[in-house]
Amino acid sequence: MANNIRVVRKQKHMTLEELAEAAGLSHTFISRIEGGKRGLSLENAIKIARALNVEPSEITNEFAHEDLERAAEMPAHHSGHTVEGDVENLTIQSGAGGGGLLSVEYRDDGMLVDPAMSDGFWTFPDSIKAGWRNLEHIKAMPVTGDSMEPTLSKGSTVFVDTTHLHPSPEDIYALDYGDGLVVKRLKLVPRSDKILIISDNRERYGEPDELLREDVRVYGRVVAWFQWRG
Repeated sequence: MANNIRVVRKQKHMTLEELAEAAGLSHTFISRIEGGKRGLSLENAIKIARALNVEPSEITNEFAHEDLERAAEMPAHHSGHTVEGDVENLTIQSGAGGGGLLSVEYRDDGMLVDPAMSDGFWTFPDSIKAGWRNLEHIKAMPVTGDSMEPTLSKGSTVFVDTTHLHPSPEDIYALDYGDGLVVKRLKLVPRSDKILIISDNRERYGEPDELLREDVRVYGRVVAWFQWRG
């Protein structure tokens, strides 16, 4: 099924973005379907088949003929909006403790090399978006661990401005200093080449680590976060 969609799309000389626009779906969503990372619903099978101008049976054999016939009676139009939103939600975890491996790569067209690293988008009202100058460069990612409690609880989602790579002023950043992606508070040591990596949970994690600035890779500044209150 996934290969059929990709093959037919390429035969039609359509890009993922063109197919997504025609079908009213996210190009990330379709990429995950093509890659076998997401299942294909009957409704979306009809939408994709119509966008490719083919019969649904040419892209999938997962549905009964009778179901396809009934689904084909759905209205052909769509709203023109896709399921994309304002901020992409990455599935790669940023540890507030031990950390996780970071390897997020984008192609020239802005799509993730591995679509499985994204599972949707966050959407915000205009009043919130107005406060984020670099909205297109903000990524959301889940946090594990408790080293940033009480500021960040385990299970929080942080929103990272990936254009802010210089750790100043003192703030919370997504970074890697040897053990994978983590979220920590960073503070530059004045008049030196050192940087402090601080866990807000001092009781459990002790004093800050002091490293050379060149040994710390900053991926972005945490500009907001979301967490459930139990």
